[in-house]
Amino acid sequence: MTLNRSHRYLFAFFLLFTVHCGSQQPENYQLQADLWGDKFETQRLRIPSFDGTELAAILFNPKERDFPGDRPAIIFVNSWSLTEDEYDVQARKFAAKGYIVLSYATRGFSSSEGLVSVAGPNDLGDVSAMIDWLDAHTRLDVSKIGMAGVSYGAGISLMALAHDARIKTAVAMSGWGNLEQSLYGRDTIREVWLNLLLISGKILGRLDPEIDTQVKRLKANTDVDAVRSWATARSPLTYIDKINARGAPVFVANSYQDALFPPLQMREFYEKLQGPKAFYLDKGVHASSAIPGLFGLPSPIWTETQRWFDYWLKGIDNGVSEQSPISFQTERGREYFDQFPTLVNKQTSTTLKAVNELSDSNVDTNELSATKILAFTGNIDSGATSGIPLLSDTADATLNVPVVKQLSQIDRRYAAIYTTEPLPRSTRLRGAPQIKIWLAPHTGPIQMVVYLYDRDAWGRGTLITHGVVSRRASDTSPMELSLDLNITGYDVAAGHRLVVVTDTRDPLYTNPASDRYGVKLIQDSVRITEMSLPQIP
Repeated sequence: MTLNRSHRYLFAFFLLFTVHCGSQQPENYQLQADLWGDKFETQRLRIPSFDGTELAAILFNPKERDFPGDRPAIIFVNSWSLTEDEYDVQARKFAAKGYIVLSYATRGFSSSEGLVSVAGPNDLGDVSAMIDWLDAHTRLDVSKIGMAGVSYGAGISLMALAHDARIKTAVAMSGWGNLEQSLYGRDTIREVWLNLLLISGKILGRLDPEIDTQVKRLKANTDVDAVRSWATARSPLTYIDKINARGAPVFVANSYQDALFPPLQMREFYEKLQGPKAFYLDKGVHASSAIPGLFGLPSPIWTETQRWFDYWLKGIDNGVSEQSPISFQTERGREYFDQFPTLVNKQTSTTLKAVNELSDSNVDTNELSATKILAFTGNIDSGATSGIPLLSDTADATLNVPVVKQLSQIDRRYAAIYTTEPLPRSTRLRGAPQIKIWLAPHTGPIQMVVYLYDRDAWGRGTLITHGVVSRRASDTSPMELSLDLNITGYDVAAGHRLVVVTDTRDPLYTNPASDRYGVKLIQDSVRITEMSLPQIP
């Protein structure tokens, strides 16, 4: 695969990140180890799976003198392209508290045999084989098994929870609930992340050729139904009835700026869970909230993971059951809710006025022979953007440097701009804003990227969130597009305006069209561009 300059740069950044995560522990590692004491033993293993494939693993086994009797266990699953050493620090912390911990590398990564198949049947069989091995070789309490992982390990943990009833609970950090929505949500290819995963997997692992086949189908827009079927079979959402049948407790955590597995794709899975559950949302990029804890640094998400397993596997009354399950990281601190805030519209904060000039048109809307439209040219960059992939989100998450745009510089020839009146009071957004637009009939593929900005008194727009939708075929009649933007936890100051920008290009996504095309958004008394916000008092 040939990468352009920006993709090469991003891939170098990604490799640096993955190698750093899999590298030696920091200098204070021995000091931290001394704190754990001599309460457990470690052993590197080659564990045969159900089909004889050997997987690399590390066992952290509590000593019987300190922790007599059968013990609860936690199985850690590696992130994409990383090794069985990834969770070393956290595994030691759990083992020092009396947990049996097994950290292993999935087939195709590290020195594990086999091919990477993305949470396929072999991967699920491997998890069951790990449990069988623990049951045969350790003092495992088989009724108290937890699974956890970051990213790839998170997705496999949720899939395994649905397929092996011996697993009591799972913690999924930066994982997926719906793989199809993550890779191809709203018919749009997540180009940057898809390329990064594919190339890093080829360099640092051994991929099943089926993965290449599915990616080629996706990019060529051929036999996409086969790709959807492949991804659906690897989505925890598909098997949620199995999880609900036994009321297994589930803890999921995702970050606002995660462009690979955004919280929005996890929300449907979470809301359909019927057993005990928690959804932890924070400001960060993919896996960023978990990384400090992998090196023994303070990490709120790992603290919550410890509390979750202590409650469900050890029965420690630490307040987990009394805590409201949904929490947002905000400028005010962490806020807790029993449910996601409902969408609010028809208020000052949601009423949009077009900034572009409207024109008359004889577009056939099947109801009106003439109507007002907002027209612009598609497949040309307007200046609105989600930022530099990976780098901008990382700067926002770690340095509090958000994506900022002088909104007057957005070219209205290539975008539609809408604004509210100045907000009379501070507006607190907790969830996924929703934008509805009416698209006039068009020929050929089209992509709509919608950005929500916080506009200050000087016309500077701070990007709050965004979303994307593509139409791969022509539409012969008007089409209402209802688009949920990515989940956010953001406060808009009183006196600021909310600005919605709709254009057709963003560096994160593959544009389905090769040539320029005309875009017409209908604006009449019946069909208008509308915004609904997840506001809280």
